[in-house]
Formats: sequence, C-alpha cells, structure tokens
Amino acid sequence: MPATLIVKSSYPRKGFTTITQLGLKALHLALTHAAVISPRLPEGLVEGLVSDIESFGDVVPGAKQARSESVAATSEQFAALADGHERARQVRAALHRLKAPVDVKRAYGVGRRTRKDSVSDVKAALQQILDRAKEKPAEAASLGIVQKDVDGFALALAAITDADAKQEQRRASAPLTTQERNRVGNRILAAVARIEGAGRLEFANDPVKRGSFEALGAGPKGRRSAGAAGSTTEEVASG
Repeated sequence: MPATLIVKSSYPRKGFTTITQLGLKALHLALTHAAVISPRLPEGLVEGLVSDIESFGDVVPGAKQARSESVAATSEQFAALADGHERARQVRAALHRLKAPVDVKRAYGVGRRTRKDSVSDVKAALQQILDRAKEKPAEAASLGIVQKDVDGFALALAAITDADAKQEQRRASAPLTTQERNRVGNRILAAVARIEGAGRLEFANDPVKRGSFEALGAGPKGRRSAGAAGSTTEEVASG
C-alpha cells in the first residue's frame, strides 16, 4: 500500500522512555495481528519500526553526548579567552604605568577597548602585542617584556583559535544529532499511531482486542524542554 508518514524534527510530544515502550507494544500488536491489520498499514512500516526502535537506543545518548561536548567546548573557549584577555590587559596596564611613549602605547593597543567575551577582539589584541614584540624585541625588553611573555602570547593565541574551532564544530553538530533523535522518536510515534488506527478499524466490534490498540494512544506525555522544542522541519518518510 503506497503511503507516507509526515515526521517532524521538533521535540517529540512524549518522553524517550515512553516512546520506546509504545514502539515495542505497537510492534508486538502488529506482529500478533499481522494477518488482519497488515493490509491497513503502509508497506514496510513494521520493518521500519523495528529499525527505528533499535537505533533509538543509540541516537538518544548520542544527542546528549553531542550537547555535552558542545557545552564542554564552550567552557574551553571561555577559559582560553579569559587567559588571553588577561595577558593583553596586563601588558597594556604595565605600559600605561611605565608611561611609555604615546606611539609605543598605541602600538601595543593601550586605550583600545577589548571585549573579554569576543574571540575577534581578544585575538586581535594578542596578535597586535605579539607582532610588536617580535618586530621590536629591544623595545619589548626595555618594557620588561621577555621571551617567556612572547611565547605565552603565541600559546594563548593558538589556544583561542583551537578552542573556537572546536566550539564551532561541536555547536554545529549538536543540533544535527538532536534533530536525528527527534526524527526517529517522531517516526516511532507516527508508526504507533498508524498501528493504533489499523487496530481500531479492524477490531471496531471487538472491545477486548480494540482496547489493546486504544491503549497505545493513552501513554503519558513527556515534558518539553525549553530549548529542545525549536525545530519544526518536517520530513516525509516512506512507510
């Protein structure tokens, strides 16, 4: 029977444990009554449900792991920014206290506003200091800036660049993994609804058998998290 399931990538309306339980119950009913309800179901729906139930155990923790890695990468970025910002701030403060010539202070960025939470600002500040110290090592030494400091600026700059790249990668992959989890969960619920409907129609005059199918629609609803209910992209999945 040619048919499709409309599956959204928004957060499922039920909790993940409930989705798995409903999927297993619906699968059991579909297999038990396959002879009479199969003609009412889209071709391949039961096989697809089996595959989704098996994979759901992987994509749920996968989404959690992706989120966790994204948070960790963000924390790493914040730490690198804080270190780089403080290094630049102390250099500028030292030059200000030393009453260095105006052109020298300008060359090191003294007086220039640097947002400590801005990757571009902090990187620019470190790069400016690093370039000047390398270009005029004698001047840097006269200001108390030694090779250890120059090496520290370079390391801080590299750390921020690396942390920023990791953070962007994790942040980009986390929503994709979460959407995959949502699609699989919603696809299971869509299959459960089709099996429930098939059972209701087939056993309309058999309250006992019909009741087992009706129970599929009576599961508890899971709470939506504030940040997880964002995407509403629809996917048309072949049954």
